[in-house]
Amino acid sequence: MMSPTTRWRAHSLLAVIFAFSSSSPSCCWLTLSFAFTPSPPPSWEQLRSTLPDLFNKSPAPVYYDRLPDDYHLDNNNALLPILYRDKECICAASETVWLALECKNVNYITVLVSIGDDKKDDTCRKPIPRIVWPDDKDSDDEDSSDGNGGDAIQLLEQIQNRYPNNPPNFYPKSLSAAVDVVRCNILRLPGVMPRYSDPEFMSLAPYIFKEDGSLVQQSSHCVTLEEIEEMQEEYYLGKFLCGRELTAADIVWAPYLERYAIQLPLIFSNAKRCNPRTSYEEVNAWYTAMETKVPAYACRVQGDARHWRKCLERVLPLHNARAASDDERIMSLPPVPKKFGWWMTKNNLSREGREELWKEYATESRPWLADTPGREVALYFIRNCEEIVSAATLSSSGMDLQQSDVDEALREIVQILLDSKMTDSKLSECSDDDDEPQILLSDNARRLARFACERIEVPRDMGMIPVLSLGELIQSFTQ
Repeated sequence: MMSPTTRWRAHSLLAVIFAFSSSSPSCCWLTLSFAFTPSPPPSWEQLRSTLPDLFNKSPAPVYYDRLPDDYHLDNNNALLPILYRDKECICAASETVWLALECKNVNYITVLVSIGDDKKDDTCRKPIPRIVWPDDKDSDDEDSSDGNGGDAIQLLEQIQNRYPNNPPNFYPKSLSAAVDVVRCNILRLPGVMPRYSDPEFMSLAPYIFKEDGSLVQQSSHCVTLEEIEEMQEEYYLGKFLCGRELTAADIVWAPYLERYAIQLPLIFSNAKRCNPRTSYEEVNAWYTAMETKVPAYACRVQGDARHWRKCLERVLPLHNARAASDDERIMSLPPVPKKFGWWMTKNNLSREGREELWKEYATESRPWLADTPGREVALYFIRNCEEIVSAATLSSSGMDLQQSDVDEALREIVQILLDSKMTDSKLSECSDDDDEPQILLSDNARRLARFACERIEVPRDMGMIPVLSLGELIQSFTQ
């Protein structure tokens, strides 16, 4: 895997830098005054001192490719399960297991691995996702048998059995003792979604391409979405697949429906009935429920539209090379929207609603998280400041700034993000009569904020809710 520094530099090669106006009056405290030179922002040491507890409370470690040789010397590690998942955040089964652990609020160790075409870990040739449990003596190292790997549904059962008292209950009792609603709805997935889909594309672009080189027809997608609505209507007391509460069925279906909502309208851009979110009220209600009522999903696991568009773009040349006919080829997708932040899911929540959702996620059992989404972004920038500054000073970045200028601009951004009173509660209307002090953001800082935001990968680098806070800050001075 590329190091963070290399990754940021690679992104900078694709930079598209927009011209910014410094005269936007949309928010008074962001207006750059030419009659006043703001004082330099605090040093990195001073900025870190505002979040001392967060730097002293590290999360469970994340390793790349394999566990370090001295891993077993840390007794704390021996008590935690180990999740192996793909570092690119593409594998659908890995997303299911990752979401399950996050929903259960389990403290675990992560090993991010590269996967080959056979969906196995390139390092040790084992299937992913997989979990090594602390008391599983048969799979306590990478040289053991396959153990608990590959089958996301089986791993969900294990997670529920090991953490039965951690809400939510993935398999609540059904209204009818004769029917296991949750497991039945899990098994309905392959029957409801379009059939004969290419299994090789089930993580990148599921249920859109067939093995024979043809496209799944529009009519098949419409039938699928109608059947999902009918399934939801069976449990009309709530918006989740089995009613009021999140269950294992939602967690299994989520990766596929998440991709479906982004990619299907790109393939059938002129077919309104092929848009899951705008043409199917009950289906859209499920998406909204996941984004507003499941903190672990919205705050950490959910991918954004840019991520899933890139995955679809990876599949197109593979499909076109074997297409059954010219009519089955997809030569291009609709243009990428020009509007900043098009890739972010706004999730119908107010700023206050997003703050509350973040508080539900950033519980006492996750002491390494900041108390607001804006501060979480600040924390990310502090931890990755060297990589960001290095990438922004490359000639290919288009920033045309010296290292010292970029460093100062990044500290400006962090200073504002750390002020939760301004970024998470007072970002909306500002007027000349406000008693709040005017906070100035230089043109360099504005440009750098956008540069950085366009390079943050969701969910690889950060979750959707924190990124929305950064996006909202940027939009306030680009309107």
